[in-house]
Amino acid sequence: MEKLHRDLSGKWLVLYPDHDLKNDYQKVVYSKIQDSIVGLSGLKLVTLADDGSFMQLDSLHARGKWGITGEKIVFVENGGKGFENFSAAFTGYEKGVLKLTEYVRAEGEKIRLVWHLKKIRGGSAEELFSNERNTWRKKPIKAESEKEIRQRLSAMLSFYAAYYSLVTKESSFFVPTRVILPLRFYQHAIGMKDFDADGFFAGLFYDRQQAAEAHRYLSVSIRKLRNDFPKMENYVEEYAAFMKLMAQDIAAE
Repeated sequence: MEKLHRDLSGKWLVLYPDHDLKNDYQKVVYSKIQDSIVGLSGLKLVTLADDGSFMQLDSLHARGKWGITGEKIVFVENGGKGFENFSAAFTGYEKGVLKLTEYVRAEGEKIRLVWHLKKIRGGSAEELFSNERNTWRKKPIKAESEKEIRQRLSAMLSFYAAYYSLVTKESSFFVPTRVILPLRFYQHAIGMKDFDADGFFAGLFYDRQQAAEAHRYLSVSIRKLRNDFPKMENYVEEYAAFMKLMAQDIAAE
């Protein structure tokens, strides 16, 4: 069990759940909940620390715990949205991919899902978990200057550019809501969402006024760079490259 604990300890990208549907009714039931399940946990970056603590980057405020029972049930408690009370059986670990089998109950059915998680080791992908790459997630305790707001935005864009570069290598899909920035993703283009004073993005700034300023800087950068949108093999690669361009543009102002 100690070896299994060591194997599970580390940094992970939650990839996707394979579903094992037993009948047509389960297919109908799962079609109703699939998007919400993937939206809650898919493509999240999580840490299973050796000391038993659990953290997901989308919920740094939530300090959960994880462990594995004698029956090889992996559990997470108080780990933030999607991992408040997660429990799944250890199914296998091979070539850096962990498989965990979870049973989800819906409309009287017990649906079997096998989650795939990719272990992240080294390089720019592992740097995504560092404190330095995530300082922008901490709300400032005082008003920031224009330069500081731009630096915060640039750090966000740089983070998500690296995150999407990882996703495009490891996944055949992406989850737009993983990006806290108020961006809309189109075919060969990125646009802006309307400013939401009560949204997650606004909550990253000192007050609503500074959040609105940040929103405006993003809008200006997108318009400025609209003719420089890259053409690459897939949309996610393009998004990553364009966010990197925006990070450089906003920081340079």
